Amino acid sequence: MRILHLIESLEFGGAEKVVVTLANAMARGHEVAVCCAKRDGELRRELDPAIRVHCLDTREGQDLRLPFRLAALARREGAQVAHSHNWSLFIEAALAATRARVPVLVHTVHGPYLSHAPGWIGQLKRGLRHRLERRMASRFRSIATVSDSIARYVTEEIGLPAGRLVTVHNGIPDVLPGSNSAGRAAPEDAGAVRFVSVGRLAAVKNQALLLRAFAQVRHSLPGARLVMVGDGPERASLAALVEELGLRDAVSLPGFRGDVREFLAGADVFVLSSRHEGISMALLEAMQAGLPIVATRVGGVPETVVDGETGLLVASEDLEGFADAMLRLARSPDLCAEMGRRGRALQAREFSLQGMTERYLQLYGAAPKEAVA
Repeated sequence: MRILHLIESLEFGGAEKVVVTLANAMARGHEVAVCCAKRDGELRRELDPAIRVHCLDTREGQDLRLPFRLAALARREGAQVAHSHNWSLFIEAALAATRARVPVLVHTVHGPYLSHAPGWIGQLKRGLRHRLERRMASRFRSIATVSDSIARYVTEEIGLPAGRLVTVHNGIPDVLPGSNSAGRAAPEDAGAVRFVSVGRLAAVKNQALLLRAFAQVRHSLPGARLVMVGDGPERASLAALVEELGLRDAVSLPGFRGDVREFLAGADVFVLSSRHEGISMALLEAMQAGLPIVATRVGGVPETVVDGETGLLVASEDLEGFADAMLRLARSPDLCAEMGRRGRALQAREFSLQGMTERYLQLYGAAPKEAVA
């Protein structure tokens, strides 16, 4: 099968990580190409060399040429399946696949809708795009959402019928290099507990709340440490907040890293303070590494973390609750170890790469005989 994945970029992010992981898995038995509509990025280096990568360098904002360029690429690739990702390419992929007569078109919704400018003009653009999306939905064989919460969002906010949606949870490889399959040892010293977060430094991730919660933890546990792996538009403001809170010696911002597993292996607790999430790939990797979780109860997180069993969930924006949960785990090494073991078992059972890949291949179905070379 010749499969073409369509996404805006391969910059560091959850949806981008899913595309790379899925494309690599599918490349073992199929011809796979990835198209970045705007730009590639750091994650391109993680793609299997057999995967062809195309970058269209589309300008920011609406580009009316994009559907035609995508259609031309799909024809050159002889694509039998076009799999688009995120709202920014939903309409464009539908138009392109129709024009190029791609037999199978699938879309994955990884998170909430892209933002528009405030005011009536932004609302008008959003309303018009939603109307077009509802009209284009029939052109997709399947529209997948990465969590049930995102499916509800799509139905309530976009207006697509629930019957057109199917949930496919994200998955990661069964064995993550450097992970401890037997589970992790409990932290030896609560005062030196090591927290880690992994994710884009962006407003939606709300790392400012994490830093303020960690500052409270430090009042009780002066030896605690926090590493925030990732990069993004909020890096400068977060670095300034680290200084403001007097955390320079306790917080590390190493930027985007390809050796995330090493940071997970060196930590005791994984923390996620997002305002919105689908099924976080970083969260799954932390579970696989045997880490207990402290996270906000948003989006697909409650479908991933079992509150009280594999981690602790708190309400979004609840600073005191987040700090208390961090302290509770720091002071309960046996609880940390038990939650980590349960989380790792849950990830292996429910969020495997094999399961995700098989589900998407089922959605693609068999390509028509006349489309096979």
